[in-house]
Amino acid sequence: MLSQMKNNGKLSKSIVCVLALSSLLACGVDISNNTSVAIPRTEPTQITQNTLPRNISAAVLRDASVRSGVKIPDLQISQVTPTTFSNRCMFEFKEVCTKEFKPIQGWVVVVKVKQQSWNYHVSQSSQIVIDPNINFSNVSQLPRTISNKVLSDAANRAGVPSRSIKIIRSTQKIFGNSCQFNFGEICTQQYDPVEGWEVVVKVKEESWTYHVNKSGSQIVLDPKILATEGSKLPEKIAEKVLNDAYERSRLETRAIKITRTIQKTFSNSCVFNFGEVCTQQYDPIDGWEVVISVNNQFWTYHVDRTGSRLALDPKVTATLKK
Repeated sequence: MLSQMKNNGKLSKSIVCVLALSSLLACGVDISNNTSVAIPRTEPTQITQNTLPRNISAAVLRDASVRSGVKIPDLQISQVTPTTFSNRCMFEFKEVCTKEFKPIQGWVVVVKVKQQSWNYHVSQSSQIVIDPNINFSNVSQLPRTISNKVLSDAANRAGVPSRSIKIIRSTQKIFGNSCQFNFGEICTQQYDPVEGWEVVVKVKEESWTYHVNKSGSQIVLDPKILATEGSKLPEKIAEKVLNDAYERSRLETRAIKITRTIQKTFSNSCVFNFGEVCTQQYDPIDGWEVVISVNNQFWTYHVDRTGSRLALDPKVTATLKK
């Protein structure tokens, strides 16, 4: 009995010893030299991020989606930087700005669109401006309704079927204002953006450049483009020109002949009326330049597209008055 109690005591001491040893090991104590060593623990690192308000991030992604044709889930805001823009000029990405300090609080937002990074300036009041230098041509696709309108316009001007005309390049752009949209050479720095497209079409051996607004309601052909000669002049317009020449010259109709017709866009009424000193205002008049032979002389007419307006070169008119 006494022997059994001794054995039980030894067993209890062994159990206590094992438990103590396990506790020491769990606490990271080096029992070889009885020196405690703290086991390193990984603390979670708090990363401070600039959080863009949800409504603004949604608006930026929606804008990028509309411009690129990429679905919103496939777009990513890769960087957000709180910024104080010194004035509106800087906020609108303009290259030449004054040092006037009228701060606009907001963010610089970078959106990843396919392989491109698009920069936005966004104000706290939810104004969104995209960098106008972004090349949209690699990600955007010209809507079919707009391409059809451009092809139809080019075909009518050139007097050829639409199927013989090809769009060779389309680039989504933001024109700084309506003057730039209308190919104005001297424009103010006013920023009144017109969103749209620059479309280049191949007509015979020429390349014609169009500016089209986002909805396709405005289509403007570069006025510097040489209009195609030999376009078919509508019979009603031809009759009006010949009748006017007949009344002015009092010659027999067989002595008057149309020798050349050129479909043109006159930049404004001054140019249409053969003005020698005209403003740069762009108020286009689509129509024709018609050259007729009158008794071995050549008279030049400008006629609008409907034939309701007709102007004879004043130099010819001056000779008739003599």
